[in-house]
Amino acid sequence: MPKFACPSCGADVVFQSAQSVYAVCVYCQSMVVRTDVDVKAIGKMAALPDDMSPLQLGTGGVYEGLDFTIIGRLKIGWRDGLWNEWHMLLSDGRRGWIGEAQGSFSVSFELEEPLPRDVMASLERCLPQLVGNRESAEEVAPGFPVVLNGQSLRAVDIKQATCLGSEGELPFAAPKGRRTIAIDCVGPDGGFATIEHDAHEARAYLGRYVEWDSFRFSNLRPLEGW
Repeated sequence: MPKFACPSCGADVVFQSAQSVYAVCVYCQSMVVRTDVDVKAIGKMAALPDDMSPLQLGTGGVYEGLDFTIIGRLKIGWRDGLWNEWHMLLSDGRRGWIGEAQGSFSVSFELEEPLPRDVMASLERCLPQLVGNRESAEEVAPGFPVVLNGQSLRAVDIKQATCLGSEGELPFAAPKGRRTIAIDCVGPDGGFATIEHDAHEARAYLGRYVEWDSFRFSNLRPLEGW
Protein backbone atom coordinates (compact mmCIF):
# COMPACT_ATOMS: atom_id res chain seq x y z
CA MET A 1 0.00 0.00 0.00
CA PRO A 2 1.42 3.41 -0.96
CA LYS A 3 2.43 5.50 2.05
CA PHE A 4 3.31 9.20 2.10
CA ALA A 5 4.26 11.77 4.72
CA CYS A 6 1.48 14.28 5.37
CA PRO A 7 2.64 17.66 3.99
CA SER A 8 1.17 19.42 7.05
CA CYS A 9 2.25 17.30 10.03
CA GLY A 10 4.57 14.59 8.66
CA ALA A 11 2.42 11.67 9.82
CA ASP A 12 1.97 8.64 7.56
CA VAL A 13 -0.91 8.83 5.08
CA VAL A 14 -1.61 5.35 3.72
CA PHE A 15 -3.67 4.64 0.59
CA GLN A 16 -5.20 1.16 0.70
CA SER A 17 -6.77 1.52 -2.74
CA ALA A 18 -4.67 2.26 -5.81
CA GLN A 19 -7.65 4.21 -7.16
CA SER A 20 -8.01 6.55 -4.18
CA VAL A 21 -6.84 10.06 -5.02
CA TYR A 22 -7.77 11.95 -1.86
CA ALA A 23 -7.32 11.19 1.82
CA VAL A 24 -7.78 12.95 5.15
CA CYS A 25 -4.82 12.75 7.56
CA VAL A 26 -6.03 11.11 10.77
CA TYR A 27 -3.68 13.26 12.90
CA CYS A 28 -4.14 16.82 11.62
CA GLN A 29 -7.28 16.46 9.41
CA SER A 30 -5.51 17.91 6.37
CA MET A 31 -7.03 16.79 3.07
CA VAL A 32 -4.25 15.60 0.78
CA VAL A 33 -4.30 14.78 -2.93
CA ARG A 34 -2.07 12.09 -4.39
CA THR A 35 -0.06 12.89 -7.50
CA ASP A 36 2.11 10.49 -9.50
CA VAL A 37 4.97 10.55 -6.98
CA ASP A 38 3.88 12.55 -3.93
CA VAL A 39 1.00 14.16 -2.05
CA LYS A 40 0.10 17.77 -1.37
CA ALA A 41 -2.24 19.37 1.14
CA ILE A 42 -5.28 21.15 -0.28
CA GLY A 43 -7.03 22.29 2.89
CA LYS A 44 -8.11 21.44 6.41
CA MET A 45 -11.05 19.17 7.10
CA ALA A 46 -13.34 20.14 9.96
CA ALA A 47 -14.09 17.54 12.63
CA LEU A 48 -16.99 15.29 11.70
CA PRO A 49 -20.24 15.77 13.62
CA ASP A 50 -20.65 12.94 16.11
CA ASP A 51 -23.33 10.34 15.55
CA MET A 52 -24.35 6.91 16.80
CA SER A 53 -23.22 4.89 13.80
CA PRO A 54 -21.68 1.51 14.69
CA LEU A 55 -19.51 1.68 11.55
CA GLN A 56 -16.03 3.19 11.44
CA LEU A 57 -12.90 3.25 9.30
CA GLY A 58 -11.50 -0.28 9.32
CA THR A 59 -14.87 -1.99 9.74
CA GLY A 60 -14.95 -5.17 7.66
CA GLY A 61 -17.77 -7.18 6.17
CA VAL A 62 -19.04 -9.32 3.31
CA TYR A 63 -21.03 -8.30 0.24
CA GLU A 64 -22.14 -10.87 -2.34
CA GLY A 65 -19.49 -13.32 -1.13
CA LEU A 66 -16.62 -10.80 -1.22
CA ASP A 67 -14.83 -9.40 1.80
CA PHE A 68 -14.60 -5.62 2.08
CA THR A 69 -13.10 -2.95 4.34
CA ILE A 70 -14.43 0.54 4.98
CA ILE A 71 -11.71 3.02 4.02
CA GLY A 72 -13.51 6.39 3.96
CA ARG A 73 -16.65 8.30 4.85
CA LEU A 74 -18.72 11.28 3.76
CA LYS A 75 -21.14 12.89 6.22
CA ILE A 76 -23.99 14.42 4.22
CA GLY A 77 -26.72 16.80 5.31
CA TRP A 78 -29.87 17.99 3.63
CA ARG A 79 -33.00 19.90 4.59
CA ASP A 80 -34.59 17.00 6.48
CA GLY A 81 -31.64 15.25 8.10
CA LEU A 82 -28.23 13.58 7.84
CA TRP A 83 -26.76 10.39 6.46
CA ASN A 84 -23.39 8.63 6.04
CA GLU A 85 -21.80 7.36 2.84
CA TRP A 86 -19.09 4.81 3.71
CA HIS A 87 -16.45 4.20 1.04
CA MET A 88 -15.62 0.48 0.88
CA LEU A 89 -12.83 -1.45 -0.81
CA LEU A 90 -13.76 -4.98 -1.89
CA SER A 91 -11.32 -7.87 -2.08
CA ASP A 92 -11.54 -7.90 -5.90
CA GLY A 93 -10.28 -4.29 -6.02
CA ARG A 94 -13.63 -2.63 -6.71
CA ARG A 95 -14.80 0.34 -4.69
CA GLY A 96 -18.36 0.98 -3.60
CA TRP A 97 -20.44 2.88 -1.09
CA ILE A 98 -22.52 1.81 1.90
CA GLY A 99 -25.28 4.31 2.51
CA GLU A 100 -26.48 4.54 6.12
CA ALA A 101 -29.61 6.54 6.90
CA GLN A 102 -31.95 6.16 9.86
CA GLY A 103 -30.99 2.55 10.45
CA SER A 104 -31.30 1.39 6.85
CA PHE A 105 -28.36 0.36 4.68
CA SER A 106 -27.65 0.20 0.97
CA VAL A 107 -24.76 -0.66 -1.33
CA SER A 108 -24.06 1.18 -4.57
CA PHE A 109 -21.36 1.43 -7.23
CA GLU A 110 -20.53 4.33 -9.50
CA LEU A 111 -21.81 3.97 -13.05
CA GLU A 112 -18.90 4.12 -15.49
CA GLU A 113 -20.85 4.90 -18.67
CA PRO A 114 -21.91 8.50 -19.55
CA LEU A 115 -25.27 9.67 -18.26
CA PRO A 116 -28.15 9.76 -20.75
CA ARG A 117 -28.83 13.17 -22.25
CA ASP A 118 -32.29 13.51 -20.69
CA VAL A 119 -30.90 12.84 -17.20
CA MET A 120 -28.08 15.35 -17.71
CA ALA A 121 -30.63 17.90 -18.88
CA SER A 122 -32.69 17.44 -15.69
CA LEU A 123 -29.58 17.90 -13.53
CA GLU A 124 -28.42 20.98 -15.38
CA ARG A 125 -31.81 22.69 -15.03
CA CYS A 126 -31.44 22.37 -11.24
CA LEU A 127 -27.83 23.58 -11.00
CA PRO A 128 -28.59 27.27 -10.27
CA GLN A 129 -29.85 26.11 -6.86
CA LEU A 130 -26.26 25.32 -5.86
CA VAL A 131 -25.38 29.01 -5.90
CA GLY A 132 -28.67 30.12 -4.40
CA ASN A 133 -30.11 31.34 -7.67
CA ARG A 134 -33.46 29.63 -7.40
CA GLU A 135 -35.10 32.11 -9.78
CA SER A 136 -32.88 30.81 -12.60
CA ALA A 137 -33.48 27.16 -11.71
CA GLU A 138 -36.17 25.55 -13.82
CA GLU A 139 -38.77 23.56 -11.95
CA VAL A 140 -38.05 19.84 -12.31
CA ALA A 141 -40.62 17.61 -10.64
CA PRO A 142 -39.96 14.00 -9.60
CA GLY A 143 -41.83 11.18 -11.30
CA PHE A 144 -40.03 11.01 -14.62
CA PRO A 145 -38.53 7.70 -15.85
CA VAL A 146 -34.77 7.09 -15.75
CA VAL A 147 -32.92 4.28 -17.54
CA LEU A 148 -29.39 3.54 -16.31
CA ASN A 149 -27.29 0.58 -17.38
CA GLY A 150 -30.40 -1.10 -18.79
CA GLN A 151 -32.37 -0.68 -15.54
CA SER A 152 -35.69 1.16 -15.57
CA LEU A 153 -36.19 3.43 -12.57
CA ARG A 154 -38.34 6.37 -11.54
CA ALA A 155 -37.15 9.65 -10.01
CA VAL A 156 -38.80 10.06 -6.60
CA ASP A 157 -36.89 12.96 -5.00
CA ILE A 158 -34.72 15.92 -5.99
CA LYS A 159 -32.72 17.60 -3.26
CA GLN A 160 -29.70 19.72 -2.47
CA ALA A 161 -27.13 17.92 -0.32
CA THR A 162 -24.13 19.38 1.54
CA CYS A 163 -20.98 17.61 2.72
CA LEU A 164 -20.57 18.18 6.47
CA GLY A 165 -17.15 16.51 6.59
CA SER A 166 -15.16 13.50 5.43
CA GLU A 167 -12.47 11.11 6.61
CA GLY A 168 -10.24 8.38 5.24
CA GLU A 169 -9.71 7.66 1.53
CA LEU A 170 -11.98 9.10 -1.14
CA PRO A 171 -12.17 8.98 -4.95
CA PHE A 172 -12.85 12.75 -5.16
CA ALA A 173 -12.33 15.88 -3.08
CA ALA A 174 -15.14 16.35 -0.56
CA PRO A 175 -14.37 19.37 1.63
CA LYS A 176 -16.88 20.65 4.16
CA GLY A 177 -19.49 22.67 2.31
CA ARG A 178 -19.32 20.75 -0.99
CA ARG A 179 -22.86 20.88 -2.39
CA THR A 180 -24.62 18.72 -4.94
CA ILE A 181 -27.98 18.46 -6.60
CA ALA A 182 -29.11 14.83 -6.20
CA ILE A 183 -31.91 12.92 -7.92
CA ASP A 184 -32.98 9.77 -6.08
CA CYS A 185 -34.54 7.00 -8.17
CA VAL A 186 -36.15 3.69 -7.29
CA GLY A 187 -36.67 0.53 -9.30
CA PRO A 188 -38.14 -2.95 -8.83
CA ASP A 189 -36.92 -5.46 -6.23
CA GLY A 190 -35.25 -2.91 -3.95
CA GLY A 191 -33.04 -1.38 -6.63
CA PHE A 192 -32.24 2.32 -6.58
CA ALA A 193 -29.99 4.94 -8.11
CA THR A 194 -28.65 8.33 -7.07
CA ILE A 195 -27.62 10.85 -9.72
CA GLU A 196 -25.72 13.92 -8.60
CA HIS A 197 -24.00 17.03 -9.96
CA ASP A 198 -21.62 19.30 -8.03
CA ALA A 199 -21.52 22.01 -10.74
CA HIS A 200 -18.31 20.48 -12.09
CA GLU A 201 -19.04 16.82 -12.72
CA ALA A 202 -22.04 14.51 -12.81
CA ARG A 203 -22.02 11.01 -11.32
CA ALA A 204 -24.54 8.19 -10.99
CA TYR A 205 -24.60 5.33 -8.49
CA LEU A 206 -26.60 2.12 -8.90
CA GLY A 207 -27.37 -0.14 -5.99
CA ARG A 208 -29.82 -1.93 -3.75
CA TYR A 209 -30.90 -1.98 -0.13
CA VAL A 210 -29.24 -4.58 2.08
CA GLU A 211 -30.20 -6.09 5.45
CA TRP A 212 -27.79 -5.50 8.34
CA ASP A 213 -27.20 -9.18 9.13
CA SER A 214 -26.12 -10.03 5.58
CA PHE A 215 -23.07 -7.73 5.88
CA ARG A 216 -21.57 -9.85 8.71
CA PHE A 217 -19.74 -6.75 9.95
CA SER A 218 -16.58 -6.95 12.06
CA ASN A 219 -14.54 -4.34 13.93
CA LEU A 220 -17.57 -2.20 14.72
CA ARG A 221 -17.35 0.93 16.85
CA PRO A 222 -18.13 0.12 20.48
CA LEU A 223 -21.61 1.44 21.28
CA GLU A 224 -23.88 0.66 24.16
CA GLY A 225 -26.55 -1.76 22.98
CA TRP A 226 -24.55 -3.20 20.04
